[in-house]
This record gives sequence, C-alpha cells and structure tokens, in this order.
Amino acid sequence: MPAILLLVAAGVLGTAQPAGAATQPDAEYLSPAHALNLTIIAAAHTASGQSTSSCIRKVAGRLERDHRKLAAQENAVAARLDLELATTVAADQRRQLVALAAKAGKKGYDAAWLQFQREQHQEYLKLVTGDIPKSASPAVESVAAGAKPVIEMDLRMVTGQCKAATPTPSVDTGAGGMVADARQARSRAALGLIVLGLLLLLVGKSVPVRRRLLGIGALGVGLVMLLGGAVQDTGQVPKAAAGPQEREAAVPPVELKVPGLLTVRVRPVAAGGDGRLQVPATADVGWWAAGAAPGAQGGTVLLAGHVDTARGRGVFAKLSEVPMDTRVAVTDGAGEQHWYKIVARRTYRQNNLPPDLFNGSQKPRLALVTCTGAYDHAAHRYSDNLVLYGVPLD
Repeated sequence: MPAILLLVAAGVLGTAQPAGAATQPDAEYLSPAHALNLTIIAAAHTASGQSTSSCIRKVAGRLERDHRKLAAQENAVAARLDLELATTVAADQRRQLVALAAKAGKKGYDAAWLQFQREQHQEYLKLVTGDIPKSASPAVESVAAGAKPVIEMDLRMVTGQCKAATPTPSVDTGAGGMVADARQARSRAALGLIVLGLLLLLVGKSVPVRRRLLGIGALGVGLVMLLGGAVQDTGQVPKAAAGPQEREAAVPPVELKVPGLLTVRVRPVAAGGDGRLQVPATADVGWWAAGAAPGAQGGTVLLAGHVDTARGRGVFAKLSEVPMDTRVAVTDGAGEQHWYKIVARRTYRQNNLPPDLFNGSQKPRLALVTCTGAYDHAAHRYSDNLVLYGVPLD
C-alpha cells in the first residue's frame, strides 16, 4: 500500500500546463482520457511489484509503458492548447486503487486487478470511439485515433485469463507475391542472358567480332538486371537505446510523403491477437501507435505498408528503390510537417526484426517497413522485411 500512496501523492506524470483557451470537445476528451491513463498507470505500477504472477507482472509492465506514452501524448497536445490536465489520480479513482492495493499478496488479487484494468480500458475505449473526439480539434482527434488500437491491444491482455503480448510484433506486409514473382522472373531472364552471352563468347574455336559484341552485350545486360534487382543493405543504422516513454510523445502522424514516389494517409495500428502488426490492407500506411510520434524527442516512428496484396501491388511496392539521402515528410495531426533523411537500408528475416524498432530509442528516428525476399504462395507470406531508417532534419 505505501507504494501506491506514494505514487498517487507524488503524481504519475509531468507537470500541469497553464490554463487557457481550448474548445469544449478538446477538454471533454483530454481530461477524462488523461484521468483514465493516470489510473491505469498507477494500478499497473503496483501490480508490477506486488503480483505473484509472472504474467500479471509482464502485462502490468506493458500497460504502464503504453499508457505513460498515451498520457504524455495528451500532455503534449494539451500544452499546445493551453489546457490544464491533472497530474495526480482523482479522489474517486484513488479510493479504488487503495482498495485494490489492499488485496495485494492475497488470494484473488490477480483476478481483481484484471477486472479493474478491463473496466478502465473498456471505459477508455468507449471514450475514444464516441462522438466527442470527432468534434475536437484535429490534433486531439488524432490523439484519440492513435489511442484506440493501443487500448484494444492492451484490453486483449486483461480479458479472461492473463495473456502477455508478444514483445516484438511481426510485420506481414505482403499477401500477393507479385513483387517477388516479378523479381524472380527478372532474375531468370538475367541468368538466361548471362548464359547466352557466355555461349556466344566461349563456344567455338573462332568467335567473329559481331558475335563477340553480341555476347558482351548479353552478358552485360544480364549482370545489370541480376545485380540491379537485388536489395542491398547500405548505410549506418541510427543507434537505439531504451529511453523514457514520455520522450516518444507528440501528435500522431496522419500523412507520409516521399517526394516523387508517394503521398499516402497514415492510420494508427497495433498488434493483433496473433502477434502481427495490423497493417492496413488498403492504400494506407500503418503507424505503430505504441511507439513514437513524429517530432518526439526520442523513439522510433515506425510506418509499415504492404509491398503487395491479393489485389495488386501495394503502397510500398517501390520502397526498395528509394535511394539514400532521400528526404521524407511525415505530417502530424496538427498539420505540422516533420522531415527525415533516409540514411540506411536493412533486410531482416520476418520473424527477427530488431526489438528496438518497437521498444523505443533514446534519439528520434524513422523506420519505413515492408516485405521483401522469397514469397511462399502456400503460406501467403514473404520471407523477409525491408527497413529504411531515417533521421530527423528538423
């Protein structure tokens, strides 16, 4: 109990922002959303140290991390609007937390904690999917939209029996195989030209000049086709080191622009029950909503898009063609553009993405993710992920 009282008394996050002018829907969303986050964080913090269940402790740690970021995001937007948010848990919620903490170490605590968190998340989800955010300012609306997939992801962990989420989601962004098939056809054609060139150059005792020229041409074109189609790792990946969740807070993204290649809408997503990132199957790009937002002081802004789908080539079909030093713009929900420079390209096995893509980094960076490699038509899945890394220019 002392731990929960200390947490409540000291305040869970930050400092209050000076009061000022904000629209009524802004206040009607941010104030109760922030209160819910503070309550969820406080209950999670206590369970991390008091529960005897390893699953509960893992889930509590995940909830505390996710909701600290959501609460800090609300603080960041409130600061823009000169709106004052609470810094401590309200009296009614404090009494519930004290009563819950009193059960720690006793039979039934874990079940009571799961029920409490389930109720808080259900109330939060009802708020973000209601009418209030729709009439709020664009920045507040984007914060509510970004919170929704995180709440749904966390709610699954506390519904029924405790279920710890996969720490590193898989990013399955290819379901058609057209890009892989085209690459394979290109490779076969290239090998055919290489073989033809070698035959023209090497078969026979005397090779006429014209035949020699044809052989050199076929060999050259084949090599260009073969090497030009390969996805090569290049550049230096920006270093990642774990940092506070509050450093990842900023207004969520709503648009991605790669000049000369694409301008697409960005939608917030999280991991599904199968551990896969729920990337939109449409022409939109998905933003890992439990990670950093553009303009944040730290963390990875992870944007994922399909290389292809069952309907055709995807929004990130040409991601492998983006050269180093390309400038990329990510627009947030407040209309502010944040520019990044692409500095590295890496290919990873699909089930072996670096955890730091999802778990934060001390310094801010951008990661654009899609699928690449061989395609399994039976499993409808690519073998690898392609990641482009960027660093902020602003």
